[in-house]
Amino acid sequence: MDRELHRRVQDEHDRLESGTSRRQFITRGAAAVGGLALLATACDDGGEVSAAAADGDSSSRSLFDRVRDGETVKVGADLTFPPLQLRDESGEPAGYTVELAQAMLTDLNRDVQLEFVEVPFGELFGALAAGRFDVSAIGATILPSRAQQVMFAGQPLFIENNIILRNADSPVTSADQLNAAGVRLAVLAGSAQEASARQLFPNAELVSLEQQPAVQEAATGRADAVLLGEFNVAGALEANSVLEVLEGPALFADINTWFMPLGDFRMKAWVDNWLHYNTIRGRLSSFWNERVGNAARAAGVPTVPVYSPWLGAAAAID
Repeated sequence: MDRELHRRVQDEHDRLESGTSRRQFITRGAAAVGGLALLATACDDGGEVSAAAADGDSSSRSLFDRVRDGETVKVGADLTFPPLQLRDESGEPAGYTVELAQAMLTDLNRDVQLEFVEVPFGELFGALAAGRFDVSAIGATILPSRAQQVMFAGQPLFIENNIILRNADSPVTSADQLNAAGVRLAVLAGSAQEASARQLFPNAELVSLEQQPAVQEAATGRADAVLLGEFNVAGALEANSVLEVLEGPALFADINTWFMPLGDFRMKAWVDNWLHYNTIRGRLSSFWNERVGNAARAAGVPTVPVYSPWLGAAAAID
């Protein structure tokens, strides 16, 4: 996307998230969510934060220290996005981002106790700011608008190519045909894809829904197509024979990573180090291929695991 379009996309995402936040707080009221947390650096070493949690408790200690001291950690997730985050056959949280989050916290304290807090995707950022959980177990696009509520890790957890699946009976056969009156495109409500789609296809009608209803909107023909992250494509194609990948390259790519409370730089340093080390050792790339990449490639979808650019440069020079 060019510079002007990028600016408009960011403005649109700011508008969407601002509207979502207002609706949530008007509906629930400040008392219901305990108010927005007041997050600030609270000590000279920059490693502690002060957060007013939703239940009225407060803490001035970094999550890093709380994990090492054996406190129970509340982990936020929307477990409706297989294969990234889901519940397995036994009902336990699982998936690429969830299992890596469990490994990251366990590496800090092998006996850590995790309590999963399920929150719809669009509410995750406000929920963390309000103290409903301590750290995310899912990766999200590192949008500046979201960074006003949460603090993202400085290392990528995965790279998300964004793909169009069309209904085989739709007259739309290329991406440039999506930007036309009468075309209906399903998108995930409150997502980076929704904001980008509004700017890329201003003449189309966008249908903003939760993930699975968005897929069904296209599968049943109520929409011409659905915009999905690459990790959703293989499952959507397997479950809906009427859907097919729109020919051409991915529309755009996003970097996704974990997020934590504003000001907790001590925890962020640990998460950054963990992601960096496990990227270098190939843990992220091999697990990505196992859970996402191999199936995406089999479906004809471009996918790129997270690799270290420094090791890649070294190999190229050698």
